[in-house]
Amino acid sequence: MNNTVEMNSNLIEENDTNEKKLKKKSKYKSKLSKIKEQRQLYLLLLPAFILTIVFKYIPMYGILIGFKDYNPLYGITGSEWVGFKHFMKFLTSPNFIDIFMNTLKLSIFSLIISFPIPIIIAIMLNMVRSKTNKKNIQLILYAPNFISVVVVVGMLFILLSPTGPINQLVLESLLSS
Repeated sequence: MNNTVEMNSNLIEENDTNEKKLKKKSKYKSKLSKIKEQRQLYLLLLPAFILTIVFKYIPMYGILIGFKDYNPLYGITGSEWVGFKHFMKFLTSPNFIDIFMNTLKLSIFSLIISFPIPIIIAIMLNMVRSKTNKKNIQLILYAPNFISVVVVVGMLFILLSPTGPINQLVLESLLSS
């Protein structure tokens, strides 16, 4: 019995040492080999990385215009560097306080109005029992987000024109009463 206990303890110790060796090997594995192992994941990440560079970092180049006396003929790099001249001019202008307060008021009001309204509409829409009506209301509410403004305005002109369907319904209801 002691023999089996000793054998079991030896096996456990061997397993522990083998695990430690494996951990050491994996710990010292080069980063390049880890990248090679997971190259498919990095390939999946590549489009997002490229889009971030193209649409987030490259446009930051235009920020330089604020620090230059920009002339379209010379471009951004050819224009004269003026530092904080334009910022100081804006901050010391007599209209700065009015402009800043208007911006602050617009931001606060847009937060106050735009935050609860979608929640209220969602709750009201959830209370509509007819699935057909609910789908039609959702279409009307979400369509402007997915359709061009020009198309939406065109649709409104057609619907609200003197010969359009909405005015025809109003005329019919007035004539029948």
